[in-house]
Amino acid sequence: MKLIAGFILLVILPFQLNAQIKVEAINKQGIEKIINERNGKVLLLNIWATWCVPCREEFPDLVKVASGFEEQNVEVIGISIDFPEDIKSKVIPFLKKQKANFANYVSAFKNDEELINFINEDWNGALPATAIFDANGKQVAFLNGKRNYDEFVAELKKNIN
Repeated sequence: MKLIAGFILLVILPFQLNAQIKVEAINKQGIEKIINERNGKVLLLNIWATWCVPCREEFPDLVKVASGFEEQNVEVIGISIDFPEDIKSKVIPFLKKQKANFANYVSAFKNDEELINFINEDWNGALPATAIFDANGKQVAFLNGKRNYDEFVAELKKNIN
């Protein structure tokens, strides 16, 4: 009986976890709120897209960071620049496949230029891009291009109290 119960948990639990992935569109005010309401947590904000090969390659490291830093007052949030109408057809399936364990949104900015200038005026728009904000909401690092787990960890450790 224990064997059957264990098997059922192994089969059903991953579907239950993946079924809870929710993605909403987010605009400038929504991101400002996330940045400003840090509650003592450092924020790693990653900008990505499902069609971006380096973004897809980097994503497993973001999942690993989110898991490894849960207890260290770090929050990971992703913002996809896929179109909002692609949430169900592209974004959520990608997040499920990646076993995303952090909040993700789709950009609802008027255009890419508005998002770029809001995140970092020196950003050339290349993806992926990652901004790190300290516990007070001040941007302390900007990483343009694909990074790996160790690079994320090094930047985060500089800002964890």
